[in-house]
Amino acid sequence: MSRSLAPLAATGRRVWVHTAQQSDLAAYQVAVQQSAARIGQWNPVNPADLQWHLERQTEDHRTFLIHAMDAAGSHGIVGKVNVTNVVRGRFQNGVIGYDSYDPYVGTGLFAEGLRLVIDLAFAEAPRGMGLHRIEANVRPGNSPSSGVLRSLGFRREGYVQHMLWLPGADGSQWRDHIPHAVTREEWPAAPYAAQRWPRIALLVKEIPGTHLGARLAEESGLPLLSEGIVERELGAQSGTGAALWALLGSSPVGGVVELRDPQPALAFEGLRRAGFDPARVPQVGCSLGFGVSLPIDPGRPVDDRSVAHLALRARAAFA
Repeated sequence: MSRSLAPLAATGRRVWVHTAQQSDLAAYQVAVQQSAARIGQWNPVNPADLQWHLERQTEDHRTFLIHAMDAAGSHGIVGKVNVTNVVRGRFQNGVIGYDSYDPYVGTGLFAEGLRLVIDLAFAEAPRGMGLHRIEANVRPGNSPSSGVLRSLGFRREGYVQHMLWLPGADGSQWRDHIPHAVTREEWPAAPYAAQRWPRIALLVKEIPGTHLGARLAEESGLPLLSEGIVERELGAQSGTGAALWALLGSSPVGGVVELRDPQPALAFEGLRRAGFDPARVPQVGCSLGFGVSLPIDPGRPVDDRSVAHLALRARAAFA
């Protein structure tokens, strides 16, 4: 670590954190070795990698160790947190990567320490790193890691395919990850805060043989609410239209509403009852006299490019 780089530290109720130093190397190796089998399911294991990080410490790459006040075992280290890949300028974003160590897993000590590290990452220099946004990426299936982030108020922000080259039981491969993030304005964030996705609706006229509604739903990441499916499920019962709009109204993210024969008055009232402003709802393959009509050329096949462009224009209507 550079002599001009001030150490960062904070103390909690059961743990204290500080930027790593040479005197931590021996205890760190013991902690990683004792936890290797568990950590190796998700992350590379290298008991000697702390030296690598120490040689690269800057204002934009800080390595923190979480220590237990009441040390257990032979090392006393609860976990390690790297705050790295920092982008300054208009972004002021950093990415955290972390490991927790035995015998402290399941005690809540790591979450307490991670909260202190995030406090320091958001704090203005010289007490902290002065970041605005902190991101963490977790492999699907690693529910303990995602659970720690959600307990601190991190939001899920999507799904990244083939993000990192990592080992596993099936060998090393490019692994998918689920990004989480929190901003300084949100911090300290409410535990397990509900995800807040934009609520979007899109009307689609059913075009036999194209599966257009399903393709737009997949491209947009929205549920498909099909008039045909509702009719089949309800059989000859009345009220299929009311059921369709009720489903849209109950969906926290909206949906792609596929109609066999769209009727302007019924669609307008259904959207209104579902909590949407009909004037903002795009329509694909039909023009109902309100909202934005996104036409389809009947002489051309509905290819993947067309579906992507339609979905983008539909989402832009709610930006």
